[in-house]
Order: sequence, then C-alpha cells, then structure tokens
Amino acid sequence: MNILAFSGAGIIMCVLIVTVKQLRSEFAILLCIVCGVIMTLYLISCAAPLIEELRTLSEMSGINSEFIVIAVKAVGICVAVQTASDVCRDAGQSALANKLEIGGKLALLIISFPLFKQMISLAVEIIGE
Repeated sequence: MNILAFSGAGIIMCVLIVTVKQLRSEFAILLCIVCGVIMTLYLISCAAPLIEELRTLSEMSGINSEFIVIAVKAVGICVAVQTASDVCRDAGQSALANKLEIGGKLALLIISFPLFKQMISLAVEIIGE
C-alpha cells in the first residue's frame, strides 16, 4: 500500500468535493459517497493479503479460526459504520449518524456473542474444578 498516493488521492478528492459543494451542493454528498466507496474498496484490496496471513497464522498456532473470523468481521463493521456515520455527519445529519453508530455497536455485540459464550463456559469450567 502506497500511503503517500492514498493520502494524495484523499486530498484531491477533498478539494474536488469542496469545489463541487460551492457550485452544486446537492451533488457534493453523492461525490463524497462515491469517493468514500472508492477509498474503502482500495483499502479492502490492500487488506486481503493481511487477512490471508492471519488465516495462515491461526492454522499454524492452532487458534480457533472462528476467533479470527470474528475479529475480521468486527473490523469490517467498524469501518462500514464509521464511513456511513461520517457521511451522515458531513450531510448535517448527526442524529442519523448516532443511530448508525448504535447499530454498529449492536452488530459488534451480536457477532461476538459466540466468543462471550465460550468465555463463560471456560470460566464455569475453571470454577467447577
């Protein structure tokens, strides 16, 4: 990942959005969404090798791959919700952004529930011994 190119592209997109906002403000939010999607897709493509390495490490270490899957899903949820929330805030909809963040937190709890169950089972097993 070339962080300088990524940062430069972000600045260029920002200038473009600000310019469009001055000329046609109704298109600025759409351009913001498109730019955000492009940047997110690029980041996902850069993260693919990392995810594969995590999978390899989990296989080598004997760690349950379910834990890695939960962690990757959690990061994905955080990125998606943060991006959507930021777009809503940029559009002046902070109440909607807050609801998105609450939904993201709930989604994190839901996907991590199997992990909580396993931790409680382990605690009961240890206490029972």
